[in-house]
Amino acid sequence: MRLSSRPPLATLTTIVILLLACASTLVAQEREGKQGKQEEQATTIRVDTELVSVEVKVTDLSGKRNVTGLQVEDFVIYEDGVRQKISNFSTTNVPFNLVLLIDTSSSTRGEIALIRRAARRFLNELRPEDRVAVIEFNETVELLQDLTSDRTKIEKAIDLLKPGYGTSFYDALQLTIEEVLGKIEGRKAVVALTDGVDSYGYYTFEQVMPEIEKSSASLYFLELDTEAFTEEGMLRACVDDRHFRFSRKQLKKYYEEYAEGAEMEEDHCRLSKLERMQINRRLYESARRELREIATKTGGQVYPVKQLQQLEPVYKQIAAELRTLYSIGYYPTNDKHDGKWRELRVELKRPGLVAHTRSGYRAPKD
Repeated sequence: MRLSSRPPLATLTTIVILLLACASTLVAQEREGKQGKQEEQATTIRVDTELVSVEVKVTDLSGKRNVTGLQVEDFVIYEDGVRQKISNFSTTNVPFNLVLLIDTSSSTRGEIALIRRAARRFLNELRPEDRVAVIEFNETVELLQDLTSDRTKIEKAIDLLKPGYGTSFYDALQLTIEEVLGKIEGRKAVVALTDGVDSYGYYTFEQVMPEIEKSSASLYFLELDTEAFTEEGMLRACVDDRHFRFSRKQLKKYYEEYAEGAEMEEDHCRLSKLERMQINRRLYESARRELREIATKTGGQVYPVKQLQQLEPVYKQIAAELRTLYSIGYYPTNDKHDGKWRELRVELKRPGLVAHTRSGYRAPKD
């Protein structure tokens, strides 16, 4: 009788089943390991991106006296009417990351020395631990100094300010929000000296505003009154070397907002004096409206400056306010990444006190 060298069929079947079971177990373990890592990464991303930070100023009922010395138990915060659990709280003595934006376009050409002096005085009002960046903008935008607490470096950057032409205001804001403050943790503020009338650069109000709304920075504006000066230059004849002219970006904005459907005149010199006057006034109207919308939505403020000699007291006022702000952080119960606007409201448990903060923020969008 010959013996077969092949194992019985039942034995083969058992071996195959065992091999498949082992393979299945290994795949499941590998999948669970990957899933665990992904969940760990997702948790980290959720914490980093969903924390909402809010700066809050507290005053008495008159709004004239800032109140300090409060604790986390004194605050209640709501998002879209739903009470949130406060996770982070910083008192008024925590340092700031602050960007100093300075407009050096043609309307400020003769006052650069005064602007430098006012900016240096502003530094003296800040705390030694506060970090400051300096950005100059005219037709171009230049980061003269990134965030630092080294006062010597900041003062040297201020000394570099020089006059130019045109105003790339929204490009300067984009650089500030995205590049300078975008990856910085902690308290953030922007203090901008400008008339807000944008004339050059790539970015517009509509493009920058969503990024500002998502940022936790508070924006303060020293609003220069340059309308009469600009109008005078715009009304001069084009043969006059001192004349100003609208940029294509400005004309496009005017026609889109105030003359929809009309054919755009791209040659400044072919516009009548009446048309130039009307366009100039409308551009200033838009700039003032946009500055106030930004300030309201970020919890900042607009300070009208009629003359540059008023800069120092206004800078001092802003510095005093920054020293009295509380920081509140929370993880919203609404965790949807839908890019929608969320209304914020902060209340105080102590009677006779009022909280002032940003009107809301824009949720991230996947």
